[in-house]
Amino acid sequence: MGAVLVTGVSGMIGRAVVERLVRERRSVVAMDRAIPAGLPVPALVQELPDANKWYEAIVKYDVTHVVHAGSISGPMVLEGAPRRLADINLVGFLDLLEAARIHKLTRIVWFSSVMAYGERADLSPVPEDTPLQPTTVYGATKAAGEALLRAYRAEYGLDGVALRVASCYGPGRTTSCLIRRLVEDGLAGRTTPVRENARHTRQHIFIDDVVAATFAALDAPEPLPQVAYNIGPGRSQSLDEIVAEVRKAVPFAALTVRDDGFAWNTFGLGPITISAARQDLGFEPATGIAAGAEATRRWLAERIP
Repeated sequence: MGAVLVTGVSGMIGRAVVERLVRERRSVVAMDRAIPAGLPVPALVQELPDANKWYEAIVKYDVTHVVHAGSISGPMVLEGAPRRLADINLVGFLDLLEAARIHKLTRIVWFSSVMAYGERADLSPVPEDTPLQPTTVYGATKAAGEALLRAYRAEYGLDGVALRVASCYGPGRTTSCLIRRLVEDGLAGRTTPVRENARHTRQHIFIDDVVAATFAALDAPEPLPQVAYNIGPGRSQSLDEIVAEVRKAVPFAALTVRDDGFAWNTFGLGPITISAARQDLGFEPATGIAAGAEATRRWLAERIP
């Protein structure tokens, strides 16, 4: 194995992947539009889409594997700029696929999203063969990216896999996050206002579990049988359950349901099934919400001056 190129290293998933690669003493190079201070690996600045930077990194650092976490992380980001969102999430990914094809890279791991499924008519379980019918531009970029990946696998033999991740939370999450918000407000003695929707589900997965799935996909000895895998808790989580678990780490965490409350991190579909990830990746969520909230609390405490 040559070097592993990890993008999006200023974000939660990219940074966590780099940290584990460093712990395992593997060759790694980082890339992002802004490089975090103190990152202990070589790094290149890339503003997506920038096709040339893919080739520069691959050639300069003998890259054979890529973990591409460097894209817009949710519909709450660039909400009013759909063209820019598509440039970053879709054109940037297409440029990577083309560079991987030309240089015959060994494996690409890319992050899709549960939002590629769109809104469903009911809340029945959602396996990977469920048709993708996105209802946001963000979700559409993920569904289209999966189609490109599938086509590059079929036509050119490119070895790539997409992980359809649910609500990933934990240390490093800076975009809208219900669990972090509950922890922050609980520590400050505030009640968190939350909007509830009976036709939506909550499916939170801790960052360490997502990283474990990422490494299983990265290091699989043979091409994986599926193009895409669901990565989530494998079930829905109620607001009552989430608050009760967060209170084990932050006793004063509390919420009130209001129409103008926090509305992110819900999905208009049933729980995404994880049986394929269990079988092919050995994936099993290992961190409960209480432990995840405690890790989030410690991370937030480190950020307070």
